[in-house]
Amino acid sequence: MSVPVLVTVVPSLSRVDGRRLLRHPAFLAGVAFTVAGTVWFLAAAFDGGATWEDDGWTTAVGAFMLGVLTMVATNMAALRDRREHTTEQHAALPVGPAPRIVGLLVATAWPAAATGVLLMIVAAIAASRGVGLTAAQVVLLVERVWSVVLLGAVGVALAVWIPRSFVVGLVAWAVLFLTPGETPRAWHALLPFETFETGATTIALWHLVYVVGLTGLVVAVALARAERRSRVLALAGASLAVAAGAAAVLLLHACPAGGPCWL
Repeated sequence: MSVPVLVTVVPSLSRVDGRRLLRHPAFLAGVAFTVAGTVWFLAAAFDGGATWEDDGWTTAVGAFMLGVLTMVATNMAALRDRREHTTEQHAALPVGPAPRIVGLLVATAWPAAATGVLLMIVAAIAASRGVGLTAAQVVLLVERVWSVVLLGAVGVALAVWIPRSFVVGLVAWAVLFLTPGETPRAWHALLPFETFETGATTIALWHLVYVVGLTGLVVAVALARAERRSRVLALAGASLAVAAGAAAVLLLHACPAGGPCWL
């Protein structure tokens, strides 16, 4: 993909796809979940005695649901050609599939930004009621916003490699319901949506770095069919290095002495 295409075509595609994602029924359903979780938390804040540790989880769950449903929305957007039988028409255009994939990946910033705005409003209202955020909790909210990008990219990658609409439903079900047991293990730190050690700002930052690295890997997978192999390998290698380095820090923190806590 040439630089002129990256500069001119991709932003236009991302604006169109971004607006469509914000209007997509799946995304709007995710907003409803977020608002519901927000109302629950703010009701506790106005009653007094609420904390982010004990009551803010409802807002976090709502934002997580918004990310999962964004994955569904991006997958359906990526499969639009297949549903409308326009694949051959778009294949005849001078712009190949890579810019369209990149445009949709960039478009995930729109629902992520909307999530960020919602969470900032909630944090501001909570702070006005005396429910403040620690530094680690701020990092975790940023990670919730970034998770929307990660899940949106997963939706695109699924559409590229397994162009069947039912697949994203299975993945969404797995993300929602396949959770580890209650006994804490070191490997739980490698789950993208784990929020362990909420009081440790440094560890929260490392987990955010880990999620960013995973996002780069998913983007590389999504581009592997349409972009030059050298560029995809470079992106995958850099992302893997970031994710692996952060994973090592997280595992050593979770189980510094080794032994049974690894598994």
